[in-house]
Amino acid sequence: MILSRRRVLAALAAAGGAGALTGTGTAAVFRDAERLDASVTAGTVDLVVEYELLSGPGTDGPAGSGTVDGPRVRLPVDSLGADGDAGSMLLTFSLPQRGDAVNNPAALWLATDCPVPASTALAEAVRLTLSYADCDSGAPVEEILSGSLRAVADGLRDGYRVDGDPTTPGIDCLTDEVCLLVEYELAGYVGSETVDVPLWFSAVQCRHTTPENPFAGRNTAPCPPADPCPCCRTLGKLEFEDGTQAGLDDSHAEPGTYAFTEGDTDYGLEIYDTAEKDGERETVGVAFRLVNLADGDAAVPGLCTVAVKGGPGFEQYDRDDGTAADTAGLPGSDADGLVYAPEGKGISHVTVCICTTESESDCPGCTDPSLTNGGGGGTGDGGNGNDGNGGAGNGGSGGTGNEGRGGKPETDPAGGDR
Repeated sequence: MILSRRRVLAALAAAGGAGALTGTGTAAVFRDAERLDASVTAGTVDLVVEYELLSGPGTDGPAGSGTVDGPRVRLPVDSLGADGDAGSMLLTFSLPQRGDAVNNPAALWLATDCPVPASTALAEAVRLTLSYADCDSGAPVEEILSGSLRAVADGLRDGYRVDGDPTTPGIDCLTDEVCLLVEYELAGYVGSETVDVPLWFSAVQCRHTTPENPFAGRNTAPCPPADPCPCCRTLGKLEFEDGTQAGLDDSHAEPGTYAFTEGDTDYGLEIYDTAEKDGERETVGVAFRLVNLADGDAAVPGLCTVAVKGGPGFEQYDRDDGTAADTAGLPGSDADGLVYAPEGKGISHVTVCICTTESESDCPGCTDPSLTNGGGGGTGDGGNGNDGNGGAGNGGSGGTGNEGRGGKPETDPAGGDR
């Protein structure tokens, strides 16, 4: 199964009106469900919220800007994809005067809740920055919080007092208007999840009272982080074979950038260092990073397993707790980031598997796409099949795959002979 760019840059959308503006196909939902709670005694607290999409998907659409005067506002963000994986939105909070009514100064709070569903990789991949902004230009003035969508949601769960005038010292009540800028970007994500992030605002009058945080006392246990690699799947294979690409020969590779010879040819390897067998033109070790050949500026997914074939067997290198697009980040690589074929053999090919967020039922596992049933076994150990990351397998075992997201016992490993 080829990994298309549409799967690498999954969609991001937010609820707008009665439903999500996702169009067709699979989309990820970044939905807000704001609530404006007003405490009214003398006078009024009439909070008006305006939104404007400044950049990114949906900017020129019919819901690119709007005003909601009342207890609820929904902010539409159209789907993110290969043509737009980032955007920004300006929120303006104001206290308009209604005829003879006196609109009291208000203390404004915002709060979030954990992403729903919890532990979604999409909430880790969406980078969010919340800042005060100039209401005329939309330019950021002072950052409030930045990080993954989960981290930002976690940081605002117990309520954040919005400064009614961020240009002066201290925290002021809102008397006119204040603007917040929301900037978001989807980076390094492979999958098709959705995520819903509740976000609330509350306005409480300041006059004749000491404003208290209306969100105090909520359950603010930390939002659980996501597994960065719930599915380990094959991306492609690079054969070290004469006549395939300039710089490659039988069991030999020069430093350079090469497209996969099998698998997803939109991706490839940038080999930046090699180790040669003494006195021979034979490459026994390589250090490389994964590259997106179709779009050099696009983020690439993390490596979960690399199988280096040489002779009758292979060496397997598996991620541990993190993900990296470079062999230097894989346990077992040497100080220079080199990974080796077994027993000093010349490398015949390298198979690369990457982390994605596909579900257990959709994950095809980490296998060599060129092999069929009946091939010989290798020297690998099946990798992380028990914990869902699969592995190239030992003698066709492909890991135990006990949790379903790992190797595929019914297919042969990268160590099998063709």
